[in-house]
Amino acid sequence: MDTRQQKVVDYDYIVRALGLTPEPNFRYFDLQYNDEFMRGTMDRSIVLKDGVIVWICTAGSLVVSVDGATHTLSTGQMLIVFAGTYCRFTSASPDFRAKSIVGRISQAAHVDSLVVTFPRVRQMPVVSLLKQENQTLASLMEFVKATSVNHRNPSRQEIDSNILAILRAELMDIFLRRNLAVREASQDEQIVKRFNILLAVNSFEHRDVEYYAEEFGLSPKRFAAKVKRITGTTPSDLIASAVIKNAKKLLVGTDLSSAEIAERLNFSTPSFFCRYFKRYAGTSPQAWRNENMPK
Repeated sequence: MDTRQQKVVDYDYIVRALGLTPEPNFRYFDLQYNDEFMRGTMDRSIVLKDGVIVWICTAGSLVVSVDGATHTLSTGQMLIVFAGTYCRFTSASPDFRAKSIVGRISQAAHVDSLVVTFPRVRQMPVVSLLKQENQTLASLMEFVKATSVNHRNPSRQEIDSNILAILRAELMDIFLRRNLAVREASQDEQIVKRFNILLAVNSFEHRDVEYYAEEFGLSPKRFAAKVKRITGTTPSDLIASAVIKNAKKLLVGTDLSSAEIAERLNFSTPSFFCRYFKRYAGTSPQAWRNENMPK
């Protein structure tokens, strides 16, 4: 497998890659450059499907691309990754170390409670921490580590909910100190933000507006009206943009043929994929690949 290709990962995948069990829904781990997890994810574009990852760098540095923007995570800084975010770890110093928690957040309401409250996280996923902030988050991580031993605790669901609530509160405090946007989005804004998350995960398979409208319990017409009011464009155009973005990543990041990419993106035939790509990208997949492959 070409390690540069995109991979959708969920909480279960991550913890198993770390040699941990999927339960409970929040796990702590120490991360370092020579971990199998780091080697397996380095130079690979991944999108987190159902959770949140928080890393606090304790030594060295890591270069990470988040939604196409490059950031350097250094000692004393925090990296936050929410569901629906594209990440690519490109390099790390040999002494890189980080304290980390990963959480499963499968309920849409809980995902939205993080994503819509921190609209700047995807633009600013790396934050320098004050000493007290670092200590508070480190204490939370130690709590996660201590409570993860007994995942069959009858109060496990309550514990996980409290961890999420504390994490959300601490992040809000950190962002408020920096005068960054922290607010509750309107209902329609929440729909659009959730739609973007669904696109990141599901646009490899679903291109019909009806599928996404049904996720919100709305008719396609009403869903389209809400999306257009917030974004100024239609759900169909946003879906097409996501599909073309996926196609371009596969064209320059893998050696897959156009027919194989068409199958990966759930097109019925290679010719349909080529027509679709040309309609929205203005050229054929092969011509776009030839023009954009690294020299």
